[in-house]
Formats: sequence, structure tokens, C-alpha cells
Amino acid sequence: MTFQDLLKRAGEAKAETLPALLPGLFKAVYEGGFLDAEVEALFLALKKKTGVSVAALRKDWARYRATRDAQAREEEAPPITPEAREAARELSEDPALLHRAIRTIGELGVVGEEENRGLLYLAFLSARTEAPISVLVKGRSSSGKSFLVKQTLALIPPRGYYELSSMSAKALVYADVDFRHRHLVLYEEDGLNSEEVLYLVRTLLSEGQIRYLTVEKTPQGRMAAREIVRPGPTGLITTLTKGLTKEDNETRTFSLYMNDTKGHTLRVVQALAEREARGALPEVDPAPWHALYEALPQVEVVVPFAPAIARLLEAQDLPEDLTRLRRDFGRFLTLVKVAALLHHARREAREGRLVATLEDYALAYHLAARPLARSVHTVSPQALALAVAVREVHEAKVEEAAGKNVPEGAVAVYVKELARHLRWAKRTVQKWVDQAEAAGLVDVQRDGNRLAIRPVEGAPLEEAAFRLLPEPERLARELGEGGSYVHPLTGETCVLFLPQTACASSPKTEENALQDEENQRARHAHDRARPPEERRLGEENPRARSEVAPPSQEPEERARRALAEVAQGLGGRTLRITAPRPQPEEDEVEVEI
Repeated sequence: MTFQDLLKRAGEAKAETLPALLPGLFKAVYEGGFLDAEVEALFLALKKKTGVSVAALRKDWARYRATRDAQAREEEAPPITPEAREAARELSEDPALLHRAIRTIGELGVVGEEENRGLLYLAFLSARTEAPISVLVKGRSSSGKSFLVKQTLALIPPRGYYELSSMSAKALVYADVDFRHRHLVLYEEDGLNSEEVLYLVRTLLSEGQIRYLTVEKTPQGRMAAREIVRPGPTGLITTLTKGLTKEDNETRTFSLYMNDTKGHTLRVVQALAEREARGALPEVDPAPWHALYEALPQVEVVVPFAPAIARLLEAQDLPEDLTRLRRDFGRFLTLVKVAALLHHARREAREGRLVATLEDYALAYHLAARPLARSVHTVSPQALALAVAVREVHEAKVEEAAGKNVPEGAVAVYVKELARHLRWAKRTVQKWVDQAEAAGLVDVQRDGNRLAIRPVEGAPLEEAAFRLLPEPERLARELGEGGSYVHPLTGETCVLFLPQTACASSPKTEENALQDEENQRARHAHDRARPPEERRLGEENPRARSEVAPPSQEPEERARRALAEVAQGLGGRTLRITAPRPQPEEDEVEVEI
């Protein structure tokens, strides 16, 4: 149908026949791909003949277009084949499933960011629960926020999310789209920063559903308020952090920080160069992952050890203001439940409810422990980096001032000096100075717009110093139970038992080798995994050796006895065992089984 045909039909419209006419007109406009100016001309013609306002026609058109867009996305998704279902079944039985998901996202081009990959993937899976997890992905411009989200979405079927573009922002409210048990995805670059959209998002974060209050004309010609509700539960994944950084919004989400360090940027550049040399990225078949998502049971999950986690939290050195932990703790338990759902083929069911295990806790812990600690202690990696820079610059200035008989108390660091030292913009320095001050990492004296910044004596400057959740082995000791899991970041098989913990290394893949530094950072942060320099690439069964010679054979003999029951399942690997001792040092022995 041509545009002239549409105008002719509009010229024949009457007020009483318009409701029956509009669906056909909208269908022709949608499928004809007409220009916005042509659509507006059509609306003006309809208004002239029927008296219906252009604003009302725009709302009806926006609703129709958003509905068709959503239907088109779901129809484009290929049907799940029996082969994909079988592959999904094999995935669900693999104890390394979460590590494989993280690695697959890496194969799609995401360099590093393993922790963020895993947490974002579990957040998308949480749509299958009654409490979908919302995530704010934060980072500087060009840090790869949207790329991370889009590549993670490759593992999620279209019915699991709804991507909102600038064209469909307002139409979101009017679309005949089912938002239950799915995530709304918004990208910063789409320009979705209007107050209208931000209001919708804040409502979604606070209530788990979309609410919109509008004013419309009644059939009697009067203006009346109307509330439109799109029921949930619905989660939010967004890189649109501007306008959402108020405390009330932050406490309802996980905040993920992209790695924007110089070293990581160089790794990204290296990966891009190697990709150009090799050609396109290897193809990843998303069908098994989509089938896995669809196969996740929507059943209740119980976490029997949740009270033990709460008891151990009381023993932590926590800040006085812990209000946001009330929400954060519930979100973390949702992650534990999602890990159990992901591994439902290997979990016990009691009275129709799935029972989470220590393995599920360990998987969630290694992905969420640091983000949760950052949120409760209100400190980010950037604030820590700034505090370190303040100390370094201050120490250099103190040393210089000593030769000039200037007292140390008169020495301060200024924003301009930090910007030069860190190679950050001044406004960026100012932003993180405020957070570092709030976290007690630096002392700031204000003289008008000028800030005199000094380090705080004894303030922790390493992220590992900020802890919240008990480590998996500590929880195992509290419960008097054991278990085993595959470390989601490193792929190492870890066995929890009393009173020791062991991790068995799998051969390193090319992906692991490329991301050694990221994995090493994660291992050091949790004091758990074996550093890569202790084994050769591809080493399957190295000779047993001791890093620190024990005064007796007792630790090794204890370890052998404790591992006897799992030796068959882990045969042909080397285990790293840490045995507790009364002294501050620890014995570490390796046992070949």
C-alpha cells in the first residue's frame, strides 16, 4: 500500500469507525516502513476527519509499534531443537557449568571481566525467580559496559528480556508485552535519560513492576488521571547510571564496575589485534544456552544454611551503618538460589522444593563477595585507587618539604596534582574524592572550591581488606559439612572438608592463559587459588612437592586421609591443600592422588 492509498483511507474515516480502521492502518504503516513525517501527515488527516487528537493517535501508534517489535524479536528466535535440548541437559549436569558460561562470554569477545560476566549471567537467570536481580553496570565511556551486556545476552533467549531503545521508550508503557519474569535492558548510548524514562526505571526498581501515571481525555471530553500497570516481577539491567545513582536506587541493585585500568586496556587492545590477525571471532552456538534457560525449573529454592551465614556476618568488622545490608543480603541469597536452579540436575528436592548446597554458596560467593563488600563499605575500586594516589603524592611532597623545613602537617594534596598523577580528568578526581572521603580513606579540608586532601593514617588501601561474606571454607567449618565445586573464575575443582580446603587444577585453556592477570587478581582477593607460576601450561599431573617443608608429615597424612573418599573422583590431578596451624603462617602441601 502506497502513502497516497493510506491518505485516501484516512480521508474516508469517521469517528465511529476509527477503532476498527486503526489496526489496519497501523499494520500498513509498520510493514511499509514510512517516514515519521509521513506518519504525522496521516495523523493530521485522521484528526481532520474524526476529531481525534494527534497526541492520542501517537500513543496508539507507539503501543502498536512496541508490541510488534517485541513479537518480531521473539518470532526471530529459532525454535529449540532436540539436539539443543540434549546439549542443554549435558550442560546442566556439568559441575563446571558456570565457569563454562563465563568462558563462553569470553569467546564472544569480552576480554577479562570474568567476575562481572558471571554475576551478570546469574542476574539474567534470576528472572526465572520471584525476585529478579537488577544491575547497574558502571564504568567510564568506552570501557565496554554495553558490549559486556550484549554479549551476555547472547546466552539468553529473547523471551527472557526486553531491550528498550530510544524509539520505544514512551511506548514501553502502552505495549501489549508481558514483562513478567524478564529483564528490561537499557543502554546509555540510546539517550534514554529523560525524566519520563528515569521515572519508569525508578518505579521498576522500587516495586518490581512498571507503573505510569498519565492524563487522558475521557469519552465525555474531560481530562482524568489514569494509572497504567505492567505487572512483574521484572528486573533491570542497565548501563544508564546517570540519574540512577541516588542511594535509594543503589540499594536496590548490584553495582558492577568495569576494569578501566591501563593494564586491562592494553590487554583489550592486544586481543583486538590478535582478532584482526586471526579473522572473525569463532562462532558460538547459543541454542544449547537458550535451551538451558528454558529448562530452568520455576520452583521454590530453600537455603538451609542462611542462618549460619547471618551468624558469621555478626563476627565481621562491619561499618556502623548497615541499613542497605537488609536488601543486599536478600539479593545475595537470590544468587545462591539461582546457582541451585542452574545446577538443578545435581541438586536434591524435598517436598517439591530445591535445596541449595554449599557448592551454590561458593559459586555465588566468588562472584558477589567483592561487589557486596564494596556496597556495604561504600567504597569502589576507583575510590581505593584515588586513596592510594593521595598517599603516594603526599609522601613525595612530605619528603620534599622536609628539606625545606616545612612541617608535615602543612603538606596537602590537591585535585590538580591527583589528576596529573592518575591521568584522570579533574571532574573524575573530584567525583572519587567525595566517595573516598565518605569511606574514611582520605581527609578533605575545603577552602571554597579548593580541596586540601590528606591520607588517613591506618586506612585500608587494599580491596581485600573490605570483607563481608564468610568464605566458603569458614561456612563449611561452621556447619560441620563438606562439599565440592568448580571455581567459577578459574575452573579449579575445590573440595571443602574439615578442617582443610583443597583445589584441584584443570589444565589451562587458551582463554585462561590470555586472562592470567585477571584470574590472579581474583585468586589473591579471596586467598584461595593456586598462582599460575606454580604449574606449567597444560601440566596434567606434576610431581608432588611442598612449597614450605612441614616440620612433620602430620599435615600431609591428615590430608591423605581426608581426601580418601574423593580421590576416585579427582584422580590424576594435583591438589593444593592449606592446613590451619596455630601460628600466623600456614603449611601448604601438595598431594598426588
